Amino acid sequence: MSDTEIAGPGTDEQTARPLDAVDRAMVQALCEDGRIAMIDLAQRVGASRGNVYQRYERLRREGVIQGFTARVDPRRLGLPVAAYVSLKVEQDAWRGVRQKLLALPEVEHVALTTGDADFVVLVRAGDIHRLRDVILDRLRQVPGVRTTYTTLILDEQGRGTAMPG
Repeated sequence: MSDTEIAGPGTDEQTARPLDAVDRAMVQALCEDGRIAMIDLAQRVGASRGNVYQRYERLRREGVIQGFTARVDPRRLGLPVAAYVSLKVEQDAWRGVRQKLLALPEVEHVALTTGDADFVVLVRAGDIHRLRDVILDRLRQVPGVRTTYTTLILDEQGRGTAMPG
């Protein structure tokens, strides 16, 4: 199976051209503040507003910048319990399983992986009882899921997207 087939719909097997220092600085600044004004972004990266705007449009067109979103604290949303759930699935069932997993509101992230697990899924819930129900009643009941292995998250810290050097 090809990398495009594994990556899923909406992905492109071609990668964008390498980012230069200005591109990386722009992406970093936009990750920190997606609402930054172009003039402020230009000043921050040491380029003209016109140059920054053209680069910004190219980065969007090439799929480096895919959109903007708010970062939220899941605990303050009432989701203080989180776990990584590793799933083993029946051979050739991964496409259907992935779609079913992505449809579950408690699932934040789904990764198709190599190694012992076929998927690693980030699940968030309001309490341990709800997490139990999601895993036992929802994840394990997805057609094609053979086994699950759950790792509770005790604390988490994020840096945002890793940036190439």
